[in-house]
Amino acid sequence: MRKDYETRFQPKGVGVKHDTKPISVMLPKDLDTYVRNKSNRSEWLRRVIAEAVAKEQAEASQEG
Repeated sequence: MRKDYETRFQPKGVGVKHDTKPISVMLPKDLDTYVRNKSNRSEWLRRVIAEAVAKEQAEASQEG
């Protein structure tokens, strides 16, 4: 058994429930390489997605 068994799946306090199903996407090779090279890609992806959602919501509220 791995030595980090008890700690490797501990939540990092990012506000995501452990039983939430992940969202996954296939990316073109160049984007995949870029994202995978991020030091904390999960947190980076959460931030980028949150920014995109906020932008879309702001645009939608200006239209309606």
